[in-house]
Amino acid sequence: MSFPMVNFDRFLFAFTVGSHILLVSLSIGLGILISAVEFLAARSSDKYYRGLARRLVRPFVVSFGIGTASGIVMAVELVNLFPGFMTLVSETGVIAIFYVEIFAFFLETIFVVVYVYYGKTFTGRYTRWLLTVPIVAGTLLSAVLIVMVNSWMNTPNGFNIGAYLSTGQVTGVNPWAPFFTTSTGYEVFHVLSAVPLTGLMFIGGYFSYRYFRAKGTDERELFLRGLRITAAASFFFVLIAVLSGILEIEGLYTYQPLKYAAIELNPNPGTNLAITLFGSVSGLSIVGGIQIPGLQGMITHHAELPGLSQFPSADWPPLIIHDTFDVMVIGGAILGLFLLVYVGLWIAHRRPYDRPLFAYGMGAFSVLTAIIMEFGWATDEIGRQPWVVYNVMTVNHAANYSTGLLVPGILIVAFYLFLVPFTFYFMVRVFNGQALEVDLEGPAAGSDVNY
Repeated sequence: MSFPMVNFDRFLFAFTVGSHILLVSLSIGLGILISAVEFLAARSSDKYYRGLARRLVRPFVVSFGIGTASGIVMAVELVNLFPGFMTLVSETGVIAIFYVEIFAFFLETIFVVVYVYYGKTFTGRYTRWLLTVPIVAGTLLSAVLIVMVNSWMNTPNGFNIGAYLSTGQVTGVNPWAPFFTTSTGYEVFHVLSAVPLTGLMFIGGYFSYRYFRAKGTDERELFLRGLRITAAASFFFVLIAVLSGILEIEGLYTYQPLKYAAIELNPNPGTNLAITLFGSVSGLSIVGGIQIPGLQGMITHHAELPGLSQFPSADWPPLIIHDTFDVMVIGGAILGLFLLVYVGLWIAHRRPYDRPLFAYGMGAFSVLTAIIMEFGWATDEIGRQPWVVYNVMTVNHAANYSTGLLVPGILIVAFYLFLVPFTFYFMVRVFNGQALEVDLEGPAAGSDVNY
């Protein structure tokens, strides 16, 4: 029964994190958008920007509350599902990252309360915008710190690894080293583009739909302003995501060559290797798929590229990561092309938002962006298997084998299947919960909240 429970532990935590990422990306996207809208409102005194800020803060509070609760679920699962991993974390400097994560949460929480409940007491022109800056900083810092932990799992440091592998004792601890591992820069750079992109595309898709279906002038002007910001920001973040993704793949060559070989589906090492789209490996030969000769050698400066045959087959990650990687890359390329055309038409004053193809296309691509992000996360995490800490601790050694976690785990999965779509639905309801005219005019005298 122990082996199936390890697989269940993997599945449960993966499902929880995958659900949590969707909620967090929307929260980060809303935070960035609110800050941008508040700045534009302060600079221009435009009533539509001000009204849009009042509308956005309500779903942001919902996402903040539910995202916080979801984060607690993840923390509990780490302790319960992978006690061996958490023991290692507590004995090394990685535990310091979790403490800084608490500071980031405090920063975000304090300024959310001030902004929502007491923002109207500040009369300075840019004061309300300034209140949003620590909120955005807190949400992004939380994401960065979690990625730092993940980077340490991919490229562990900060203690005597050789002594730990031979004796099981943690010695030579450097509490600051886990903040800056070999892979930290690559991973943080990529996440700081991919996660905001997903959240902003979610919002932009909704704005596009609402603008295209709007009936009154006020409604059209409100959603047009929101769409202008989300489309431009999404195009910026997709460019950064492409650049950071290339750098991260380059980094894999150095710090996780086996994952590189599995992602690129290289059975054997070599030079000027082909890019294989989909396909599989039988023995040490590629079966099926589409091959583009020499392309892998053209996009990397490394002469000799790693292959699976250089590593013991027992250490190979599931080769499905090649397919998840291809979906991510192809989907990202299509998304980037769509946003390039969309923004290009906008710059040329061709009004893409008035065309059904682009109006509904923005909504469709918002879903595609979420799929791309989930597949990218799956590629990274599955690609580290069978290790939970690369070359240090396997998942089998970290996991909890108790079958008592089976029923609670199934209930958590069922709860998330309800929670995620309900959260999106409820956020739309609270966004539209007040008449547009009221939001354009501002909060009534004596109101308990800023908006």
